[in-house]
Amino acid sequence: MSFEKTAKRVLPASNVERAKRWLGLTDEQNNLSGYLFVLPNVIVFSIFLLAPVLYAFYLSFNEWNILTAEGTWVGLQNYVSVLTPLPWENNWAPLRDPTANLWWYSMKNTVVYAVGTVPLQIYGGLAVALMLDKRIRGKKVYRAAYFMPVMLSGAASAVIWIWLLSSNGIINSFLQPLGLAHNWIGDPSTALGGLILMAIWGGIGFNMILFLAGLQNIPDELYEAARIDGASRWHRFRHVTWPNLGNTSFFVLVMAIIGSFQVFGTALVFSDGGPYYSTTTVVLLIYQRAFEEGQMGVGAAMAFILFLIIFVFSYYQYRYRKSEEVEY
Repeated sequence: MSFEKTAKRVLPASNVERAKRWLGLTDEQNNLSGYLFVLPNVIVFSIFLLAPVLYAFYLSFNEWNILTAEGTWVGLQNYVSVLTPLPWENNWAPLRDPTANLWWYSMKNTVVYAVGTVPLQIYGGLAVALMLDKRIRGKKVYRAAYFMPVMLSGAASAVIWIWLLSSNGIINSFLQPLGLAHNWIGDPSTALGGLILMAIWGGIGFNMILFLAGLQNIPDELYEAARIDGASRWHRFRHVTWPNLGNTSFFVLVMAIIGSFQVFGTALVFSDGGPYYSTTTVVLLIYQRAFEEGQMGVGAAMAFILFLIIFVFSYYQYRYRKSEEVEY
């Protein structure tokens, strides 16, 4: 039954067109059955995802007690307390001293983590995908081996790397005879580097699968034409492979950056944000404020500030990508 016929039964004739415009329906898209098919998903999404998000937004304006489920309205005070002092105040102290403002210090850790992981995850995944896209013996075994870290949980990966990087771990057993042994996890100057190394190890395999899917969608005729024209291997990659991986590389970049800003489980298990807040990331700080210290309003405010940062980044990345697309 079309939407127009159904609407005429319950609405005056003058309001049918207004209802269609409100629902965004055109003459070619007036089938009510389509809306009925998506209605269960919309209901589930609204109850279990949208409603908790809206409720958390309400909590961000309250000083909320999770035990009594009662709160006091404080307006923007939670947001002000999170963001002040600003990072450029007091000679950039919030970025250097966690006691000045732990939010900005954790944001600095998160940005350093993103800068250290995203490029190597992307280019490492692309390099592995290019190697495994060729006809080599045991290709499926290599693919499974590179993808294996992705199948591990963050907690399991963190335990493995603690075993490797601890003061009496495997790496130090090789460095001890050379006099280079070091407490990699217990030193604030190297703990974040260990977290970055673990993220690169786990992220390359995931990006490899995405790039492999993109490589297999490139027509062989393009490579044949390039070879006939005398293009070298580098020129085939530059003018054939990379342009045809545009959508894949854009997706990988956005997902890698969003994932780096949401790192939580590995940082929690790896060193619980220490030593001296050197591995405290934004999401880990939100968890500590909300669930360990009971400051639900402050934690919710932090969560929505982080949401705004990721949303703005994703939006402008999408706009930039659309501006570079060429229409034929």
